[in-house]
Amino acid sequence: MSSAPQESPRTLARRVLVCTPFAPRLDARHGGKATSQLLLHLAERNDVALLCLRTPGEDAVDPAIADRCAVVEEVVTQTNGVIPRRLAWGAGMLVGLPPWALNCRTPAYSAALERLIEEWRPQVVEFHLQVMAQYVKRLKGRKVPAILIDYDPPSAWAEDMVKTTRGLRRLARRAEVSAWRRYERSTRPSFDAIAVFAERDLADVRPTAGSASLLTIPLAVDVPAKPLSAAGTDPPTILFVGAFAHHPNVDSALWLGREVFPRVLERVPHARLDIVGHEPGEDVRSLAGGPISVHGSVPDVTPYLDRAAVVVAPIRFGGSMRMKVLEPLAAGKAVVATPRAAEGVEATAGEHYILAADEDELVEALVGLLLDRERRTALGAGARRWAEQNLGWEKGVEAFEGLYDSLISSANA
Repeated sequence: MSSAPQESPRTLARRVLVCTPFAPRLDARHGGKATSQLLLHLAERNDVALLCLRTPGEDAVDPAIADRCAVVEEVVTQTNGVIPRRLAWGAGMLVGLPPWALNCRTPAYSAALERLIEEWRPQVVEFHLQVMAQYVKRLKGRKVPAILIDYDPPSAWAEDMVKTTRGLRRLARRAEVSAWRRYERSTRPSFDAIAVFAERDLADVRPTAGSASLLTIPLAVDVPAKPLSAAGTDPPTILFVGAFAHHPNVDSALWLGREVFPRVLERVPHARLDIVGHEPGEDVRSLAGGPISVHGSVPDVTPYLDRAAVVVAPIRFGGSMRMKVLEPLAAGKAVVATPRAAEGVEATAGEHYILAADEDELVEALVGLLLDRERRTALGAGARRWAEQNLGWEKGVEAFEGLYDSLISSANA
């Protein structure tokens, strides 16, 4: 699907082509919600063209986003019905193309990108997520700066995930890590700038960035007009939200369901656990039963968030800031997070959320909040006040616009 270039109702300073591996939606059920909110705000003040991949059956670009963009074009991915997926993935990894990147590889997208560059003439091209970095070569020889927005450097969390597997799966994970490393080395040096959302991600990106400028732009979130219930409803429920195509979220759900929550249940027998997320696999679905519920691909997470007594982010692997932490803080909920989940969040632990460094601390924090309604209400209220003062996209959008201006100026010098 595409929409023809439109005349902007006002004169805007920048023409930005944004490339994404999914159709951005404000109701996204995966980690792309951050991209969607950022895109919406960028398109308020800039001429933005959106070129996205969309899987068959996936919803189209959110109308609120499409209405603000000068151009919207979707390229629907096609599944190869001849070569088995696992065989294709294996062949891809041998040449340095990880499975996720292979899924996002299509000549139709390359052709659409080249056509938009020629016809729409963007001043800068912005690629969201490392899987889209493979298309930067289409800019070679053109005087158009390229930016990579690397939300969660994949080779880092893929390497961490090796530690959680055994046998043949461990060998497959090692092969995937090697493929990501080769892929990053071959793509990152072609960018003029690479942006990450947390300081710790710089260390993962720097060795393969070549001469690209590196910068950190804190992730933000839209703060809802009204907070949700700070205390939640009975029975007291712990909520974990995650997109399960992302391996660190699978690890978190399994650790929470198999190790952490049973210890909580011993001390709070009436407690419940809701696991909510996009496309849970059989391993996550197998957690369901008794006090544990697994809800896959729900249309709206708000009802689950509203009734939760505590929102938990038990992330052990991966990097970058987490929407799963920022969103409940903005909604005024009591949040318990591991250090990896709270990376880059400038709220004060103990005042705005609870930081739990290991399993014992995680259990103690969850039990304490489940048994103390006043404590979780106060924590949620503190989170909301902090969010109102510190979250929102204004600073982030200004940081991106400053980056655009710098790269455009250099390209025109």
